[in-house]
Amino acid sequence: MTVDNIKNHYQVAIVGAGPAGAAAAIYCKKYNLEVLLIDKKNFPRDKTCGDGIPLKTFSLLEELGLDREDLIKGGYKIQQMNVYSPDNSQISYGDVDSDTGTKSGCIPRMFFDNVLFEKASSITDKVLTGYKVTGVSSAGKRRKIKLRQISGNEEIEIEADLIIAADGAKSTVANKIGMLASDNDHYFDGLRVYYEGGSFDPALHIFYDHRTLPGYIWIFPISKDRANVGIMMNKRINLQEGENIRKTFLEVLDTNPVISEILKEAKPAGKIEGAPLPLGTLPGPRIADNIIFIGDAAAFIHPITGGGIYYGILSAKYAAKYGVQAIYDGDLSAKSLKNYEKWWRKEILPGFQYAHYLKRLFNSEKFLNWYINKAVNRRSLYNLFLMVYGSPLPKYIFWNPKFWFRVLYTD
Repeated sequence: MTVDNIKNHYQVAIVGAGPAGAAAAIYCKKYNLEVLLIDKKNFPRDKTCGDGIPLKTFSLLEELGLDREDLIKGGYKIQQMNVYSPDNSQISYGDVDSDTGTKSGCIPRMFFDNVLFEKASSITDKVLTGYKVTGVSSAGKRRKIKLRQISGNEEIEIEADLIIAADGAKSTVANKIGMLASDNDHYFDGLRVYYEGGSFDPALHIFYDHRTLPGYIWIFPISKDRANVGIMMNKRINLQEGENIRKTFLEVLDTNPVISEILKEAKPAGKIEGAPLPLGTLPGPRIADNIIFIGDAAAFIHPITGGGIYYGILSAKYAAKYGVQAIYDGDLSAKSLKNYEKWWRKEILPGFQYAHYLKRLFNSEKFLNWYINKAVNRRSLYNLFLMVYGSPLPKYIFWNPKFWFRVLYTD
């Protein structure tokens, strides 16, 4: 999109128009803020991801005015999740033959992100795609953003009261102001390739192969004959072992008997794509003067699942809430934005920390074999796994009797 009619100043400049950034634009417009939405890519565009949309995300999407069933039409409704131990013991949740299963979805990011982008574009004051951030600096009580056209040499400068940084795992905004440096102890690498052919049930498959621990291989179907197949591995362990993640990925796909059986009639379609995954336990604040970080740019990625879409949209909601308060107060300093920092540390950081502890246990092949084999016959162990696996658990949740009631008595 062009710079025609672009203004010199906006109340909010959102850098990154993926799910977190698009959601932030929609939430900010609910508060009648003047919003500029920026992305270096032109939409629709692909994003390396597992394409899984967990059930809890759909309630947030409905707040944004999006219909779950319309979104699912672009992908595949999921009714079962299967988890495999290193010795290929299997535990399942849900039923592929029943619509009373997990009811999550696998929706290709090419489609999913574009739906959110189009929704945000329809109400945002100005959308600017094909421009990358080349500088972020202070401008009195505002921030100045320098932008350069990707396909040309045009450069522009914009001032904003508030920047919402939603520009992904390698956030340029964070880099320009020296925040959230990479840390291999809080980092995964991910690869993904699509497979076509054969027949895929509406079921997720998660393989804790001994070569990938504490990460996993996934097979997430996006239609009856197409699946997203990927790997997520801890960057530090990968470096220590001297292994290449691509080599490990291909080796497991070729030699794991259960994976080979599921993919036996399917063939790779396209090339293997990679993406970095900074995890939610990455140290450091997610605010600076006039800046709030959300989504992958804030490293809001679950340390066990590698999922970030839910946390991206959730953080967008609260960035808008606390950002508008600061704008109306006329103070966008980091001190004024502290409520956002308090929110994420109280509401989502504890869940990341619990998952980080579980991730450490998942380094052990022996532990995983024991746990998953036991969980097959003891539903309480599986319920505990599910709750730590995918829920934003608050601090001291293990002291809550209701939590343990759900663990012990949920069928």
